[in-house]
Amino acid sequence: MMPKHIVICDDHLLFLNGIAELLKNADQGYEITKFNRADECKAHLRQHQADVLICDLNIGDTDGFVLLEELREQLKQTKKIILTAYYEDFLIQKAKRMGMDAFLKKETTAEELIKVIEMPANDGFHTNGRDNRSVDVYRTIDEPIVNKFRISKQEKEVIRLIIKGLTSKEIGEALFVSKTTVDTHRRNIYKKLEISNSSTLIKFAHENNLLN
Repeated sequence: MMPKHIVICDDHLLFLNGIAELLKNADQGYEITKFNRADECKAHLRQHQADVLICDLNIGDTDGFVLLEELREQLKQTKKIILTAYYEDFLIQKAKRMGMDAFLKKETTAEELIKVIEMPANDGFHTNGRDNRSVDVYRTIDEPIVNKFRISKQEKEVIRLIIKGLTSKEIGEALFVSKTTVDTHRRNIYKKLEISNSSTLIKFAHENNLLN
């Protein structure tokens, strides 16, 4: 049986190299090709068939979902695994609707990743359980984006805590301000970003690379 050809696309070189090394050491004989640029990955996959594609959701300025959609025809026979820090329900459901085979956290163990790689193609959609959801993925918001939308330092902290799922009362306690102040920040944030609720804020944050 020929070894599986696995393509990995992730712009974080440390993570990219780590996953590649992990799979090389898995005693499965995997053939690994790795890219940290979406355009190079796209060019490769239009010329070469992959058995498995492991893809991040943010690859530089490219949305991973957009890349996967552009390669839909080339990936019909490819197992498609999203490996990301953005573990949100609406993203998981989008991946499922798009026909992805798996949506995994970047904290996924080597054993689970290899298990998903080796699962039969007809085994259905796979994702992690929610029990060990990490909050470390909610990092500092990228400063150029903050400046672009005129987000203040405290509004940035409010966004970070909203995305973590805190209520206005809990955010106020964390920032040592009143709930009324937090509600004011929320209204200002929604007005600046032209959105109407926290669910849309999470979606907006992902689509505009606010979570890095």
